[in-house]
Amino acid sequence: EGGTLKTSIRTTEVPENTTLYWSLSGDGINSDDIVGGILEGSGKVKKGILNLSHKLDKDLITEGDETLKIKLFKDAERTEQVGDTKEITIEDVIPTYSVKPSTSSIAEGGTLKTFIKTTEVPSNTILYWSLSGDGIDSNDLIRSDLTGAAKVINGQSSLSHKLNKDLITEGDETLKIKLFKDAERTEQVGDTKEITILDVIPT
Repeated sequence: EGGTLKTSIRTTEVPENTTLYWSLSGDGINSDDIVGGILEGSGKVKKGILNLSHKLDKDLITEGDETLKIKLFKDAERTEQVGDTKEITIEDVIPTYSVKPSTSSIAEGGTLKTFIKTTEVPSNTILYWSLSGDGIDSNDLIRSDLTGAAKVINGQSSLSHKLNKDLITEGDETLKIKLFKDAERTEQVGDTKEITILDVIPT
């Protein structure tokens, strides 16, 4: 996915400027798989050769490898196939997401930084994060919500959360950081990371 498929068709005894018609097909193959969405077209033979070029869409949807079939026809109705059907495997490109907090434990009042690293995720992609855990609520943070969004630039993004020093003796708490592809937070990506918030007890 994301690559450019170049196909060179060589002919013999085919007059110059003859129009041939091609089609792309296969199980699960549709217009979304091709940049521009065109699955059928035509071209003219020049010096016995017809060259085709198709840019494959990098949809970043995990769907497994697919088989693309290229067929060539003499007629626009595509009833008279010429040459063999060629099959090409389109390999799935699977994005990866890594969530790395700056520490595994932090005292109340500290600032927790979280670094997000991705592969095969386009720049300007928006990812959505959430903070949760038993006893974790908005009072545990200063000027921050428990959910938000971050933009990926060059495969990276980062979060920063200032923890509230509430001086209430409540015991250590576990904060969970999760990352999602969608604003509804139903499609989690990357692992859930847990950070221990150490209680600050006044003396």
